[in-house]
Amino acid sequence: MGLTNLSKNKPFTPPQMPPKHYGALVILGLMLVLAGQPAAAQSDSVLKVGISPFSPFVMLSEEEPMGLSIDIWEALSRELERKYEFVECQGVADKLKRLQEGRIDIAIGGISITEDRETIFDFTHPIFHTGLDILIPSAAETTLTGLLSSLVSGNKLLFLAGLLLVIIIAGHIIWLVERSSTKRKTTFDHDYIPGVFEGMYWALITASTIGYGDKVPKRWIGRVLAAMIIIIVLPLFGYFIAQLSSDLTYQRLKTNINGPEDLRGRRVAVVAGTTSYDYVTKLHTYVSEYGKVEEAFDALLQGQMDAVVYDAPNLRFYASEKGKYKVTVVGKIFEPQDYGLALPQGSPLREKLNLTILKLVGSDELERISSKWLGNPSGG
Repeated sequence: MGLTNLSKNKPFTPPQMPPKHYGALVILGLMLVLAGQPAAAQSDSVLKVGISPFSPFVMLSEEEPMGLSIDIWEALSRELERKYEFVECQGVADKLKRLQEGRIDIAIGGISITEDRETIFDFTHPIFHTGLDILIPSAAETTLTGLLSSLVSGNKLLFLAGLLLVIIIAGHIIWLVERSSTKRKTTFDHDYIPGVFEGMYWALITASTIGYGDKVPKRWIGRVLAAMIIIIVLPLFGYFIAQLSSDLTYQRLKTNINGPEDLRGRRVAVVAGTTSYDYVTKLHTYVSEYGKVEEAFDALLQGQMDAVVYDAPNLRFYASEKGKYKVTVVGKIFEPQDYGLALPQGSPLREKLNLTILKLVGSDELERISSKWLGNPSGG
């Protein structure tokens, strides 16, 4: 009863906290605020996305980059709701180096997921399945350029000029000796033209041992000249023809590449720091490294290389665009590989990117983007 009267006569007062506890609350509040700042700063920072030219995945222009990987990234970035900027790199090796050094946050554009790379970086789910392929000069282009280059290579041009000179001199001599006159009719015309051409024609078929029999010397001096041409010129003529035949055979052999098993002993161009380099160096072949695939294409067209081994989508895109009628892709895709987005190890972006990639796969958005640039989702 006394307690009831006391509650009625005195208003309720909450218990007072000791003054020393106020300092602890302030410190705790500051810690919570400071702990939240990095996360907020991270979510608001601009992502640096590394790209490098790799048709048709990334193609640079004066306005803005475009390509298959650019479209995929834009679809992914809409789900991330993060601002980003593209950072132009020199190639896959340069992108991965910058990623490892922390100069970019993510690398996109035809980056193969390999065991060695996985030990250094984190990769998203695959966004494209492909492999390696082989690019060679078109057969018609190789034969024509091969013949012309064979004629002017080494000392063949000088050798050919010497043969022609011998044929011209022999033609003049046989015409002077065997030409028709008023007293005797021969198979060589009396006039200089066409008589001297008939003489050169005779010298050519004699040197080549064809000898149709339509032009035959009647005088002994003409027969001696025929014997000299056969003895002296025939071996030289045969040597020259053999050299041309050997060169053309080699040109045909160069185009006789239908798969990786035919690369042994050939001159093969690859891009340094790529999966194609890792693959080709295991073969018994002559490997030349280039910094850019465009440099490898130029070397192939100039006859310095027999083939280019690189990612199938890039080779097939080049063969259908800039290299049309000049080069051709042969064989089936080999050394299967997947492309993914590369991230630093432990990146908080990986999980959300993977969820978004699965969402794009489920909605057929990835297939639609691939078809837009390649015509079919697998690139081959």
